[in-house]
Amino acid sequence: MSAQVEIRDGDPYWYLSPDIWVVPGSDPAGPPGVPVAGEPAYVWARIENHGDQDAPGVRVDLWWADPTFQVSRTNAHPIGTAFGDALVGGGPQDVLCLVPWLPAVVNGGHECLVAVATYPGDSIPRPLPDVFDPPTYVEVAQKNLTVLSMSGAMVRTLTVAGLPRTDARFVLTVEVGGELDERVLRDLGVRGARPAKEATVRAGLRLRGGCPGPDEDAPGKLRVDVPAARQRAVHLALTGEPPAAGEYQLVRLEQRHDDVDGDTVVGGIAFVVVGTSEKETDR
Repeated sequence: MSAQVEIRDGDPYWYLSPDIWVVPGSDPAGPPGVPVAGEPAYVWARIENHGDQDAPGVRVDLWWADPTFQVSRTNAHPIGTAFGDALVGGGPQDVLCLVPWLPAVVNGGHECLVAVATYPGDSIPRPLPDVFDPPTYVEVAQKNLTVLSMSGAMVRTLTVAGLPRTDARFVLTVEVGGELDERVLRDLGVRGARPAKEATVRAGLRLRGGCPGPDEDAPGKLRVDVPAARQRAVHLALTGEPPAAGEYQLVRLEQRHDDVDGDTVVGGIAFVVVGTSEKETDR
C-alpha cells in the first residue's frame, strides 16, 4: 500500500476542510480565529498517514485566493511551505507555515485557503494540473469559509473563473442551512454557536453589484457564461434578519458545469452568518 498522506476534505461539503485553520496575530501558537485584513496571521494544516509505510519530510504548500468558487494555481497565491513527518500509526500531525500570511485588504480578509501535501509516491500528477481539485486527491484540501457579521441587507462579490482554453457555462446555486462541526466553528472563533432554529437570512445570486433592497428576492440559481481564461464577477445578496444571539446560519454556494456532468460540484464557498454583537463577543 505504501504511504498515503491525507489532508481531509470537509464532510459533507468538501470545500470546508477541518484540517486547515488560521491563527490571527503575531503568535502562531495563539488561538485560531478569523484573519483580519492587513494584519499578519499564521496558517496551519493537519496531515495523517493512512498507509503502511512512513512518509518523513512531507511538504505542505499553502495558498490563498480571493473569493472564488473553483481555486486553481492560476488564480491562487502562495503563502509558504510547512514540513512534517507522517508516520504509520503516529496519528495526525499539525504543521505550521512559518511564513506569516498577510490577508489582502481588497477581499476583507476572506479566508479561501488550499493545502497540498507532496512526498515520494503521492497521487498528484506531474506536471501539476492547474485546478487543485481536492475531491480527486487525498493530499489536497480547501477551506473556503468566512464569518459574516450581519446587521442588515448586504452584498458580497465573488469570482467565477473560466477554463484555460474553452468558453464555459456554469450553474451557480446558493442554499441556506446546514451545520458545521465544533472544531470548524472553534477555528473560526465562533465558539458555542448552534444552527439557527429557523431561517431568517435570505440569500440569492445576481450579476449586478450594489446593495440589495431589504425585500429583494434574488434567485438561488444562476447560469453564468465565462470566456476562456477569463473571470466573471457574481454577487451574493443577503437580506432578511441576522440570526439570534448564540446562533448561526450557514450559507453555501456551489459551482457545477452546465452539461451532462452537472451534478458534480467543482467549486464552493460558504459563509457563517452571525449577528454583529455575536462576532464581536466571540472573537
